[in-house]
Amino acid sequence: MNDGPKVGIVGAQRGMSLIAGFRAHGAEVTSLCARSEDFLNSQADRFDVPERYTDYRAMLESEVDIVFVATPMHLHVPHSLHALEAGKHVISEVTAAVSVDQCRELVDGVEAARDAGVVYMLGENACFSPKNILIKNLVQEGLFGDIYYAEGEYIHDIKPIHYGEDGSGTWRTVWQVGVNGCTYGTHSLGPILDWFDERVASVMCLGTGVHTSPENKAEDTTTMLCKLDSGALVRIRVDMLSNRPHGSGYSSLQGTTGCYEGPRGLGDQDKIWLERFGSESTTRETIDTDPYQWRPLSDLEAEYLPARWTEIPASVHGPDYGAGEYHMIGEFLEAIREQRDPALDVYRAVDMTLPGLLSQISIERGGEPIQMPDFRAGSWS
Repeated sequence: MNDGPKVGIVGAQRGMSLIAGFRAHGAEVTSLCARSEDFLNSQADRFDVPERYTDYRAMLESEVDIVFVATPMHLHVPHSLHALEAGKHVISEVTAAVSVDQCRELVDGVEAARDAGVVYMLGENACFSPKNILIKNLVQEGLFGDIYYAEGEYIHDIKPIHYGEDGSGTWRTVWQVGVNGCTYGTHSLGPILDWFDERVASVMCLGTGVHTSPENKAEDTTTMLCKLDSGALVRIRVDMLSNRPHGSGYSSLQGTTGCYEGPRGLGDQDKIWLERFGSESTTRETIDTDPYQWRPLSDLEAEYLPARWTEIPASVHGPDYGAGEYHMIGEFLEAIREQRDPALDVYRAVDMTLPGLLSQISIERGGEPIQMPDFRAGSWS
């Protein structure tokens, strides 16, 4: 019998993606919960999960130790709070919340559960991808110098999943493209905030107008500018409507002695320039003619990315996405064992979520800068 923690998943469709990661870390996925009994049973049979629930409260009364909240976005906070109140550790899908009020409720609920030793973590897998960890390590080593600008993009045409088989709108038509702004920016913003190790101070947002899907409130592309506490600038683009190839993986970082750019597709790769490359060159002529030469980011893995970030079990699929989820689960389970706050605790969760919520206010006001509330100090005005 598995002696690892028992995991229950609510929201079976998205929740299936983490089963391999939990099992690879020795946790036992014992329970699934979903509204559709047919879908629930098909997934539980597929992944060999014994306990099935259509009633979330009933699953919380079972012997699960951990709940993975993978329900629609507007349910992340209530489902997380119900689990915390039941004494269960929680890892929640992104975004953490869909309103400022929900952010406040989440912070209050996690703080109330802290004395009971219950851990909450935001499941932003992008923060744990080996590529983003490598860049973070390079920043911490000082190889970028002073960093002052970054970009991130989530470009993913997901119109096909905005509607169900019967043609009715899914939750995404309400909470992702039914509101205007950078509604789903944590995949891009999360790693960048980790690189800078700070929070957003203010947000402004503008859009392109509605072109592709006039039935939706969201403009095709929205761009959010985030001013950080240090004065650094971050640009986040979100587009879930335009007719184009998938391109959600792009990011970039600029510092005084280095810069990084992600791939744009069609055979492109992650690339980096560092000032230190010049001192390593043995060809003086190359330095004189062009001191700014790109190198593959992968050239730096051996020196700056510990092996544990690249060695993952064969059961965990995907070179970057799957690896990110595997390491994310490892951090969560380690925080539970060590009875400490995880890397993406509730305050970091709100750091990554609130800018997108504030962007909705900014875009409605024509791009007016909106100040980020200081939730750590209890200011919610």
